[in-house]
Amino acid sequence: MRRFYILILAAVALLAGCDSVGSDERLIEIPPATVQRNVLIEDFTGQRCIFCPAASQTIEELQKLYGADRLIAVGIHAGPLAIKSMGGVKGLRTDAGDVYYKYWAVPNVPKAIINRRGGVLQKDTWAGRIYEEFAQTTSIGIDLKCQYEATTRQVEIETDLKTLAEDVKGKLQLWLVEDSVVAPQLFPNNKLEKEYLHNHVFRAAINGEWGTELMLSAKGIHKEKTKYTLPEGIVPKNAWIVGFFYNDSGVLQAVRQKVSL
Repeated sequence: MRRFYILILAAVALLAGCDSVGSDERLIEIPPATVQRNVLIEDFTGQRCIFCPAASQTIEELQKLYGADRLIAVGIHAGPLAIKSMGGVKGLRTDAGDVYYKYWAVPNVPKAIINRRGGVLQKDTWAGRIYEEFAQTTSIGIDLKCQYEATTRQVEIETDLKTLAEDVKGKLQLWLVEDSVVAPQLFPNNKLEKEYLHNHVFRAAINGEWGTELMLSAKGIHKEKTKYTLPEGIVPKNAWIVGFFYNDSGVLQAVRQKVSL
């Protein structure tokens, strides 16, 4: 019996010498691997749209809040209030922009699609939707590099894509976007500003209107190399390449990179 009590006391002493661990600290859950998520806003606009400059200003204010590299804006001039160049007037409408306008069934402008989720949205809903998208996580990472050759106006685009989770199927889209484009714009009361400064203007779909289909594997990095010649009239120092990876669930990641410093 004496030996029994000695064993009990020894066990109590051993337990007392250990640090106590709370019940909520015994199991540590490791969150899934994620990378910083950026948000893409496709701003449908037009030079004859009197309310579109105010919409562009809203986007610029949101970019000041989040950063222009995190909230990536692309202004798509399309639909009946957009114009093409003619008779000496510089127009910003593109055939590819009209394809997107029709595909998304944009009823009028200004309207926007944010990360290709939630449908076509009015301006007063953009801030809330953008906030919601930044709260989401993503496992997709994109590294975009550009090398520009001035003599040929050719830019070599290298895109490295990775997923930190399971394999994922989607499409890589590369767009040419230009800032500081001087062109006419109509304002309320039919006021025409002939030398309005347009920013984040969609210029071309580099790898087709719907991009390149890819399967990303968690086992390694997927590399894509694309050579593209800048169209005449595009100012290299104002040009950007916007790249994003998307599938039926929306845009999973977006990045942008200047063509020439």
